[in-house]
Amino acid sequence: MGEGLADEAPSRSDESAVGMKEETSWMGQFRLRPAEPTEAGEITALARRSKGYWGYDQEVLDRMRDLLTMSTDQIRAGLVVVAEQDGVLVGYYQLGGEPPHGELMDMFLEPDVIGTGVGRRLWEHAVESACKRGFESLNLESDPHAEPFYLHMGAERIGEREVGPGRVLPLMRTLVRRG
Repeated sequence: MGEGLADEAPSRSDESAVGMKEETSWMGQFRLRPAEPTEAGEITALARRSKGYWGYDQEVLDRMRDLLTMSTDQIRAGLVVVAEQDGVLVGYYQLGGEPPHGELMDMFLEPDVIGTGVGRRLWEHAVESACKRGFESLNLESDPHAEPFYLHMGAERIGEREVGPGRVLPLMRTLVRRG
């Protein structure tokens, strides 16, 4: 859902041996790769730290606990990609849905890599992956704090959804370009 993202600097990419990309940002090298089922706990902890970056109080974070939990089954489905830097997970995204319409189910960054290009590259990779899977569009529910990032990446706001008293999430969509 994009929490923990902000405008980011561009990055350079090189193909790695596994067909994913190795990226260089101003912080140094990071690698995009499929998540491993054994990383479910790490990914969950990363999502919770990322959401916490935006100043939500503990009560709100506790209510979001299930939404911020990654299961091994979700990872085994093969639609979770992580960004790794020096052996440490620094971000991830998860795709869902069936062609022609996909969903960016999650996209989170470690707070200390916000603004470094990792989020931009995760977004670009998610869109590339969606295209390869036959999606024509990606929908997402954005955290209100992450909406400017998604707008900057070319997504458009198509509505909103009330998820609780006084809490509304922007509904967004991006078209997947076929080359």
